[in-house]
Amino acid sequence: MLKPLMRIGYRFFGKRVHRYRARLQPLADRLRVARLPYSVEEYVAGVVLLTLLAFIVSFTTAAVMFAAVYKYNIVTSLAVALILSVSIAGLVWIGLMGYPGYVAGNRRDEIDARLAFAVTHMATLAGTGIPPIVMFKALTRFKDYGEISKECAYIVRDVEVFGKDLYTAIADAARYSPSKAWSDVLWGIVSTLRSGGNLRAYLSEKARQLVEMHEREEKKAMETLNVLTEIFMVIFVLAPITGVIMIVFMSLLGGTVFGVDPRTLLLFVIYFLLPVVGLGFLMVGNMSKPREVL
Repeated sequence: MLKPLMRIGYRFFGKRVHRYRARLQPLADRLRVARLPYSVEEYVAGVVLLTLLAFIVSFTTAAVMFAAVYKYNIVTSLAVALILSVSIAGLVWIGLMGYPGYVAGNRRDEIDARLAFAVTHMATLAGTGIPPIVMFKALTRFKDYGEISKECAYIVRDVEVFGKDLYTAIADAARYSPSKAWSDVLWGIVSTLRSGGNLRAYLSEKARQLVEMHEREEKKAMETLNVLTEIFMVIFVLAPITGVIMIVFMSLLGGTVFGVDPRTLLLFVIYFLLPVVGLGFLMVGNMSKPREVL
């Protein structure tokens, strides 16, 4: 969906962005790891265009709204609109520049969640004596492996379309993999093939290690979730009941809490504090749970 905008941005800002190509190398690597179909010049030029559009649209909308709806004077409307539009444009810039890292992180999590099963499958295929390129090609047809299937497809493409030798194709995939575990597997395959070792034995041992690591991570995640559950029960069951009872009694007695009316404090706790803390717990719990394998 962003491809046309990226092309328009490159048409206007591409030459200027190209001057900073060396400084943008880390972003270029993140784009490649995320497998986003943009060159670094095209992506940055598109980000500049979208940031400018966000600034112009938000500034115009805010200035008209504050002047026409809220009846602010022109200077105040322009000042507030400028602050708001700069903030929005900054958020757009930060969000888009961080997007490749976000995509790469999602790809890493999905690869790591399926890696033990994929490597076990690879060990079985290697045991049949088929060539390694056929093994990678077979994995591309198993869409249940998600990003691993795509990574294997890139290896097959590099060999069959771009004419790279198998070792170079696997090494490139390992170098730009978002998952360190998958990268280690690929480097191990290259080393095993180059040394004439037993590929099936290597993959079988690697699969065993990955299964054990996956089990340890799931156990650690469950322990963390148990702790979070106990904290959640205290904060969202015991503490609110106790707090509400105390605030109600203080309201009946006509007192205040740090100079704040008890009724106002109760509304703040119910409609703001508890939802915000609850959202924070949901985010922490979601990050702590092991990724599900579909």
